[in-house]
Amino acid sequence: MMWVAAASVAAQAPQTGRGGRGVDSGVERLRAFDPAASERGKAAFGEKCGSCHRANARGGQGFPGPDLIRSVLVLQDTNGQHIGAHLQAAHKPSIPLTPPDISDIATFLHREITYAAERSNYQLQYVMTGNATAGEAYFNAAGGCNRCHSPTGDLKGIGSRYDGPTLQALIAFGRVGGEGRGRGRGEGEPAGVSRTARTAAVTLPTGEAFSGVLVRLTDFDVTIHDDSGRTLSWLRSGNVPRVQVTDPLQGHIDLLPKHKDADIHNLAAYLATLK
Repeated sequence: MMWVAAASVAAQAPQTGRGGRGVDSGVERLRAFDPAASERGKAAFGEKCGSCHRANARGGQGFPGPDLIRSVLVLQDTNGQHIGAHLQAAHKPSIPLTPPDISDIATFLHREITYAAERSNYQLQYVMTGNATAGEAYFNAAGGCNRCHSPTGDLKGIGSRYDGPTLQALIAFGRVGGEGRGRGRGEGEPAGVSRTARTAAVTLPTGEAFSGVLVRLTDFDVTIHDDSGRTLSWLRSGNVPRVQVTDPLQGHIDLLPKHKDADIHNLAAYLATLK
């Protein structure tokens, strides 16, 4: 199940170098390619060369041709001159390409190489694909979310605080990462306990019992903060000492297998409207 509804690629703004002068950034280098020529080259390459090198020129994965994005010949090419000469003199089988086709294909290949080299200049941006109206209906009916949450109460303004992927994570798990697992400011600090913190009751073989906010639980040890602020730890062997964990957000975990992808996307779109 994917929590990210969709992704698109957006270029960062060109950076500025020393003295305030513009730098020939990767974004500017990409803009240097004629889009029309690149698209013509992409079409011509797919028709004439794609059966061996794949339509994206990367070859491999069942295709007999090599990856042209890593080809030394293509990297050293200037305006299709090396590529054209190779096709005429050495390429087997020969491929009937006109000089304009070769020029356009070279533009396409060099643009793909630049995309690969400048990928750090691009950021993933997430867009909502869910239906907010359907999400509101699910919130108040089949999803049962309104039994614990209120759009005018604990969820007021949630759409302003979190982006789409975070909203989807909150729907699925009730928390993001380690959020809400311990005290409000981190382990050992005197801030108040989060209302979503997991708690644990630890019972020793002697019958002595302790309880508090769960800090750590593994097959080998358990650590809690008790109400007095003490940090208590015990080594574990099997089920000794016995540990019973209470998670206020267990309801989210239990509902996860029942949600469809569309339900989560729709809920996220609805929550995003709660500004």
